[in-house]
Amino acid sequence: PLFRSRRMAGNFWLSSHCNQWLLEKDDLVLGRQTDLKLLSEDEILKIHIFFANLIQTLAESLKQRQQVIATSTVYFKRFYTNNSFGSIDPLLMAPTCIFLAAKVEESGMISNTRLIQSCQNIVKSKFSYALKDFPYRMPQILECEFYLLEMMVR
Repeated sequence: PLFRSRRMAGNFWLSSHCNQWLLEKDDLVLGRQTDLKLLSEDEILKIHIFFANLIQTLAESLKQRQQVIATSTVYFKRFYTNNSFGSIDPLLMAPTCIFLAAKVEESGMISNTRLIQSCQNIVKSKFSYALKDFPYRMPQILECEFYLLEMMVR
């Protein structure tokens, strides 16, 4: 896949996931200071669960494999580990994570038009109780993808 390098560990204990992304509760609280001023830890958890469900529903509507869904969810959680929900709208980040994960997992490119239409349809039909509409277009998703990639190389 796209981002695997020669440094990829065959041993979990030597992997970048183990070394960079297994965080203690104190580290999570430190990274969420901005959100914790407005939300409780329980509310933050509920937001993560809501958007994990959105990612799953959207990716399934795009006929993506479970590997893409899992990778998308990990990207979403990693981004919001060190960034507040106010930095980038999670409604924009969710399809961006799917878009990037499909590339990384070599699942094939998702058509720009199909991605936007699926987002609009899913939000309107299955998540209308919580979301009004999907106001974003492909240029915003591509810009958001840049920020997501930037966060991953830090």
